[in-house]
Amino acid sequence: MNGTHGIRRVGVCGAGTMGAGIAQVCAVAGFPVVLYDAFPEVLPKAVARIEQDTERQVQRGRLRAEERARGLAYLSTTSDLGSLSGCDLIVEAAPEDLALKQDLFGKLAATAPEAILATNTSSLSVAEIASTTPRPERVAGLHFFNPAPVMALVEVVRGPQTSPEVVDRLVAFTQALGKTPIVAQDSPGFVVNRVNRPFYSEGLRLVGEGLADCATVDRAAREAGGFRMGPFELMDLVGVDVGYAVSRSFHQAFFGEARFRPHPLQRQMVLSGRLGRKTGRGFYDYQQPPPEPPALPTPHPHPGPYGVAGATPFAAELAARLRQGGFEVVELAEPPDGPLSVAAVFEAEVEDRNRKRAFLVALDRHLGEDAVLLAACTNASAAECASWTRRPGRVAGYVTLPPLADRRLLEWTSHEAAQADPTPYLAALGLPLLRIGDAPGGVFPRILAAVVNEAAFAVAEGVASPQDVDLAMRLGVNHPYGPFEWAERVGVRAVAGVLEGLRDYYGEERYRTAPRLKRACWLGRWPEP
Repeated sequence: MNGTHGIRRVGVCGAGTMGAGIAQVCAVAGFPVVLYDAFPEVLPKAVARIEQDTERQVQRGRLRAEERARGLAYLSTTSDLGSLSGCDLIVEAAPEDLALKQDLFGKLAATAPEAILATNTSSLSVAEIASTTPRPERVAGLHFFNPAPVMALVEVVRGPQTSPEVVDRLVAFTQALGKTPIVAQDSPGFVVNRVNRPFYSEGLRLVGEGLADCATVDRAAREAGGFRMGPFELMDLVGVDVGYAVSRSFHQAFFGEARFRPHPLQRQMVLSGRLGRKTGRGFYDYQQPPPEPPALPTPHPHPGPYGVAGATPFAAELAARLRQGGFEVVELAEPPDGPLSVAAVFEAEVEDRNRKRAFLVALDRHLGEDAVLLAACTNASAAECASWTRRPGRVAGYVTLPPLADRRLLEWTSHEAAQADPTPYLAALGLPLLRIGDAPGGVFPRILAAVVNEAAFAVAEGVASPQDVDLAMRLGVNHPYGPFEWAERVGVRAVAGVLEGLRDYYGEERYRTAPRLKRACWLGRWPEP
């Protein structure tokens, strides 16, 4: 297994879950592996875990019996650091403690001076870890995802002094393992952990502000967004304490940047000992059988006719969907200047707040007294939309992003002065209805916009290419699409509109639009890196 990487023998430091998983991947791929741990009693447990996991893979048809036997034969263990002296690559998988890793790397550099030294850290600086070695150009990050035998992605992290040759060799080696590498710069969180921070933080803000409960946020993320798990389900799985520690680390590493500010709810959960699945209680109670999610209402739709107001691609999609449902539709590409005889109007200006206001003012003036005005609350709250009209009681909001074919529910909202029940009219779109509190962006559009924005910041800072960011988010955290793919799918101007609405509503720098995303809106495409 030489290939172009020149790596023949691999050492792995640390026989915990990640270390054992990395050793297993390397051995099964045909590399002789020395698994080291300073505590000898840990090693037999690690080998037993590898034996059990590879046996399960054979039983499931994912691994041939002869490949398993060969892999186990390639695996050896040691508690003597000197046994790693003949390794071409040593992968460190010790606990996330900077002082511990620095001490270990200093010893490894003396033990195997010609070896490439790679850290599996997910949050610490490669540069700081490399600082205790005489040859920092031979130190890089090799960040596997848990469980290493299953997850396809590996982040190859280039430190400020890592040589291009070492990066190239690690990329080739990762490919020889059957994994998919991306190259990332040494920046806090690298790609996946950084770009995915808003997935958690926006969920926490929604719950903290009383706009939705945990189950509602998670349901919207899954059924409106297509995420495999919602943010609170995922935080409970990873560990609430782990997430809180990572949030604090990011906030510190970015010198207090508002986008990474931890939420008080995280601290409260940790102090109360509700750490997630591992303690039986987190945002959910795992000591009780999981409750069945309540069925979402799907009212009988009002017969219409309907208006669709807006000049966006989303407006055209809304009109087409209503017609497919058998409803009569009046399309308005510009604000009306005369009477409009419809039962309800879907306002669909999800990109430009000024045009949204102009449409709502004109619609309110020309609609019949009993007509309902359904505002797209991606970029403005229902209350703000209602404030632009003379009859705010008729205004309610719906929150979604195109294409509607991707959605399995429709978020909707209302405001304190609302009088009309909008649900029979919203039901005309043929989606179950999930009610949320009133703020721009709802749940899914808000989370998505923040993730896309963070990806745009990261690419502009040279952390990784847009293509690698998209690949990393699909493989590393199972997002349906990468953030740049997703922005193209829903429309970059619609994404920017969500951020504009949030920034105007909260008055916070946290929601400032990344310059790269602004340029994409101006140019109609993503600018070159």
